[in-house]
Amino acid sequence: MLCSVIIPLYNKAPYIEAALASVLAQTHAQWEVVVVDDGSTDAGAQRVLACSDARVRLVRQPNGGVSRARNRGIAEARGELICFLDADDWYGPVYLETMVRMAQQYRAGAFFACGFERIPDGSPAVLHYQGAAPRETQLLDDFFERRRRVGPFFCTNSVAVRRTDLLPLQPCFPEGESAGEDQDLWFRLAERLKLGFAPEKLVAYRVDVAGSLCAVEAVDVLAPTFTRLEQRALCWPASDPMRASALRLVSDARVSVARAALARGRRGAALAGLRRAASGGMSRHWWVTLALCCVLPTALVIKWQMWREKNIRP
Repeated sequence: MLCSVIIPLYNKAPYIEAALASVLAQTHAQWEVVVVDDGSTDAGAQRVLACSDARVRLVRQPNGGVSRARNRGIAEARGELICFLDADDWYGPVYLETMVRMAQQYRAGAFFACGFERIPDGSPAVLHYQGAAPRETQLLDDFFERRRRVGPFFCTNSVAVRRTDLLPLQPCFPEGESAGEDQDLWFRLAERLKLGFAPEKLVAYRVDVAGSLCAVEAVDVLAPTFTRLEQRALCWPASDPMRASALRLVSDARVSVARAALARGRRGAALAGLRRAASGGMSRHWWVTLALCCVLPTALVIKWQMWREKNIRP
């Protein structure tokens, strides 16, 4: 099975060679890499061209953002299974083999993912998982409930989708958005397909641990992907169990926005957000946030939120 690995590239010259090397080291040998240079101004594209493996292709376009680059890569891909890799991240050696094995196990009606490891920037490009391709996988019936309960349990680097399931959704990634653009696609796929999941952490996601507060600032407003999910879910039959779990997921996202408002000292906005979130159900997350609004001073809310972000990451 031919796998197409889509790598959007924008000014990541110091990292792109390691990303490519991780694909070259895969135990599954049937692959191609489509690197979409999104108007880089550094030497990243030249480093891609220096790769002697004919399976690596470079496509150039004017700068248009990561979503447009990924969509271009999907359009250029030739493989049956499409995977994604950010230019500053990397795969463990059995990632593609695991995705292909799941695609062969679940012949139709599924897309695929594995767990991921958060790696602090500057750390060696090594994953803790060093085993063979895992054989124990799960087929999740209710993606939205799993996502609501445990948070993001996979990342863009860990997803694989059949090309035939992606093309009808083009443009797969919403262009011009800077938050949740990848989740938008996973939500739309989950409405149509089940998720085959290998919990082992087979890919890396590089993070800057010094900027932990950015997680608070990043949810200043509800990402459009959640608004669109809510609009679609409200049109599903009331008997569909995914309708309730999708709406609860949106409600939890609104609670996170309320916490961000509270961390900035906007208690009125936080309480207004909680009132709107209550329509999806008053979860433990909701009640804790209400207590924070009523009891803690802003400085303590910020410290608590940063501690929580650090300690709940998968």
